[in-house]
Amino acid sequence: MTALFMLDDMEPWPDDPAPGVLCTPTTYWASPPEFGLPSEVTSEIDASIVAVDTDQGVERIAHLGSGFTTLVGTGNAPTGVTVLTGCLVWDRYLWMDYRTPPTGRIRVLDLAGYVVQQVRRLATAHPGWTVPEPQGPLEFRRIYTGTDVVVRWRVWRAELIKNRA
Repeated sequence: MTALFMLDDMEPWPDDPAPGVLCTPTTYWASPPEFGLPSEVTSEIDASIVAVDTDQGVERIAHLGSGFTTLVGTGNAPTGVTVLTGCLVWDRYLWMDYRTPPTGRIRVLDLAGYVVQQVRRLATAHPGWTVPEPQGPLEFRRIYTGTDVVVRWRVWRAELIKNRA
């Protein structure tokens, strides 16, 4: 089984990830340069990129093995066999903008930590209330503590599960 990291958008849905859960999440691939990801949440995986024509244009889909697919973008970028560096991002609203349904399953292994960002708290007109303003690079923390940062994503370790024949 292939293990990799998956960021969770933390939307309030009844399908929250939990260790041992099997699921077919709607995901896209996040690369470090594009998202400013810390190295602790990235991995490399062989992929075959294909272009899929939809009623809204061309979607680029990565086949990661074991029957699992993830969105890697749109347009006429290169297709073929490659190595992806980064991680999956589970986006529960992805289906609203893209037409290619996900395939394959993953098993959530454990919560690895959090991607956080430093925060500056701005005063409001209401005494004691502040508005958080994220600033600076994203960081990985195994444990979330303190008020000096905001959580951008939870980080899960997950493995691709082979499709049944």
